[in-house]
Amino acid sequence: MVLDKLVTVLVEIKKKFGSSDFTRIFVVLKTTTTMTNTISTPTQSIIKVTEGVMSGDVFYGSFETIIDGKRLSVTVSNHIKDVNAEYEFRIAGKCQAGFISMHDTKGTPKSVIAGYKKNALVNIQVKTEHGLWMNVFTTKGNKWHGIDKGFLDVLTVGDMRSSFPNMCDMKIWDFMGAKTWADKAFTQN
Repeated sequence: MVLDKLVTVLVEIKKKFGSSDFTRIFVVLKTTTTMTNTISTPTQSIIKVTEGVMSGDVFYGSFETIIDGKRLSVTVSNHIKDVNAEYEFRIAGKCQAGFISMHDTKGTPKSVIAGYKKNALVNIQVKTEHGLWMNVFTTKGNKWHGIDKGFLDVLTVGDMRSSFPNMCDMKIWDFMGAKTWADKAFTQN
């Protein structure tokens, strides 16, 4: 762009949706008027990030959902930084007889959280780089009490429908643009 031809720049905010501003910028040149649409689309998130003294990986944030007509607050941790990396996990789940069984495994967040039978997972821990086991998925009464951001980044609508039907919230999926079972349930599609 040649600056000596620039006469006026006029910015008009047309619409605000979530944390994204849709902006129309008019650039007036000496002989030509050019219109450019600029859309700033930071990743939309349902997670309210914790600020202040309690902020960090353990108390990263929380999100609100409505389950069975009741508002539920789910805490979010941030121990799983890379969703493609392999971690050591300790998983507690209900077997068909109803008692809790535990096992250790290595895998990616997607391979660990997806594919369980309805409401079978009870708790998942991940081994951190310091050798500590930290909770990254906890339940209470078949509803989530806490989950890691890494799991939220990889869960699909299909995973939610088959493994966690008690936690399905169509309003969140609509907000994230999910249309099919293959779409991400908690990240922008």
